[in-house]
Amino acid sequence: METAPKESATVAESGRVAIVTTFYGQTTNRQNRIVARRADGGGPRVTVSWNHNVGTMENHSLAVREFLALMNWGGKWVVGATKTGAVATWAGPLI
Repeated sequence: METAPKESATVAESGRVAIVTTFYGQTTNRQNRIVARRADGGGPRVTVSWNHNVGTMENHSLAVREFLALMNWGGKWVVGATKTGAVATWAGPLI
C-alpha cells in the first residue's frame, strides 16, 4: 500500500511559518492552558494559562501573541479556529 507524502508548512517570504495553538484541559496537576508552536514542529513552544475573563478565540490569540514575542516576529497575523485550537498565518507587514 502506497502512503501519501507528509505535508509540511511552507515558509513564507517573511521567513515565518504558520503558528498552531492547541487547547489542553485541566488535569490533576495543571489548569486549562494553550500551547502555541510552529506548524512545522520546529523551534520552541509557549504555554499560556487560560484566561477566564476573555473568550476562546481571544485566549488563542493571546497565546499567538506570546509566541510572536518569543520569536521576535512582527507584522500582521490572522488567527482562525480549528477543531482543537487555532492557526495563525502571516498576512504581511504592519502598515
